[in-house]
Amino acid sequence: MGLGLSLLGMLAAVPMTLPTQDAGVEGVGGAHSVGVADGGPGLPVLGWSTTGGDLRIGHFVGLHALQVLPILAILLSRFANRLDERTRARLVVVAGAAYGVLTVLLTWQALRGQPLLRPDALTLVAVAALVVATATAGGLVLARRRRPELVLAA
Repeated sequence: MGLGLSLLGMLAAVPMTLPTQDAGVEGVGGAHSVGVADGGPGLPVLGWSTTGGDLRIGHFVGLHALQVLPILAILLSRFANRLDERTRARLVVVAGAAYGVLTVLLTWQALRGQPLLRPDALTLVAVAALVVATATAGGLVLARRRRPELVLAA
C-alpha cells in the first residue's frame, strides 16, 4: 500500500515537469507553484509557497507513505497488542486509504492555486469529510474486532 501511495505522490509531480500548460490547468507549466511565480514567499525550511498553490506538497506527502504506513503498522503491533492482527491490519488499510485521499486533496488544493495554510471553504469541507470518513471507518473496524473467547474455569 505504501508503494502504491508513493506512486500516487510521484504522479502529483507530473504537472511540474510539463513544459507548457496542460489539460486546462491554468498557471501550471513546468513549475511547482500554481497561480504565482516560482521562488516567491514560502514556508520556513520547506519553501512551499505561501501565496499560491504548490504541487510539491502533495508530492511530498504521497512519497512519504513508504515511511508513514510501515511506522504506523509497527506502532500498532507494539502498543495496540490488545487488538488482534486482523484488526491492526484493517486499521492500517483505513489509514492508507485516508492518506491517499489526503494526497489527492493536497494536490487538488494546489492545482486550484491555494496556499496550504489558506484553504477556501470547499477545501475545508473536503478535509472535514475526510476526517469524518476516516474516524467512522476506524470506529467500524474497532467495533467489529474479534474479542478473545471467554475461558470458563472449572
